[in-house]
Amino acid sequence: MELSRSAAVVLAVGAALSVTACGGGGGVSASASDGELEKTEVTVGALPLADYAAVYWAKEQGFFEDEGLTVTLEPLQGGSIGAQRVASGELDFSFSNTISTALATQSGMPIKTVALTSALGDDTLSVYVKPDSPIRSMEDLDGKNIGINTTNNIGDVTFRALAASEGVDVEPTFVEVPFNEMLAGVEAGSIDAGYAPEPFASAAEEAGMREVVDLSSGPNAGLAVSNFVTSDSFINENPDTTDAFIRAVYAAGADIEANKDEFRTWLPEIANVPAETASSMALPTFLEETDVDEIQKVAEMMIDQGILEEGYDAAEHTYVPAES
Repeated sequence: MELSRSAAVVLAVGAALSVTACGGGGGVSASASDGELEKTEVTVGALPLADYAAVYWAKEQGFFEDEGLTVTLEPLQGGSIGAQRVASGELDFSFSNTISTALATQSGMPIKTVALTSALGDDTLSVYVKPDSPIRSMEDLDGKNIGINTTNNIGDVTFRALAASEGVDVEPTFVEVPFNEMLAGVEAGSIDAGYAPEPFASAAEEAGMREVVDLSSGPNAGLAVSNFVTSDSFINENPDTTDAFIRAVYAAGADIEANKDEFRTWLPEIANVPAETASSMALPTFLEETDVDEIQKVAEMMIDQGILEEGYDAAEHTYVPAES
């Protein structure tokens, strides 16, 4: 459910943007800033899942306030909607994921990743079946229907990457099913298997389902998946506000990592997760910086699978504050 080592030559998004080398990799940064927030009230598209919980934690624990920001969190159902609303100026920032962001920017959407909030933790992505299913392994999923929330996204990209790494020749049919209907679909037999990130994976286990594939393993271990994006124009017009947002999100992520027990107790307040599940479910790894190399790793997976064009450069579509 994370973040440049060499400076890259990138396209400027406006007169105030330039290229810098930043700790962890190259990315676009703002050069024309004076430390004064251009905008103090911002609206952020949010999803109440553990992967994106850093923005909720930042708001509740005062990290946004420390940066001079008043933040309104607007719940959204999907990252693609958030990216569109960011691009149109309806939202200042929004959650997304690195796969959706790569596809959007390849198509010309004027947005950039500004924060990688979390990476896949151990046992955080599952493909599961009914306990009496004859499907026992990844190979057995060949030709079977796997429920997935969105195609060409985290579930099927990680599935194909894991299969390729293990030399498994398997071609399931991915069927789009909302997460809240996935378990019922597997139980009813309308799909052969279900895909689930946490907390849906824990819910499936508690319902007696059996995991057949751990998608957070192999080449997917620690994969930088969850991010926040904003528009090129917002960065250009509000570089200090953008930097403040990033600092707050990463401060919150570091604080969560240092206070996991407190975080588990708090999580049911913002996510539809029973306290018992929150106390034991696998958690993502919360990040403290933007590493463009990690975003490029995701892009290379997509290029290998033919869903992203050769030559895609994540640095062109990632904003990193100059002081990083």
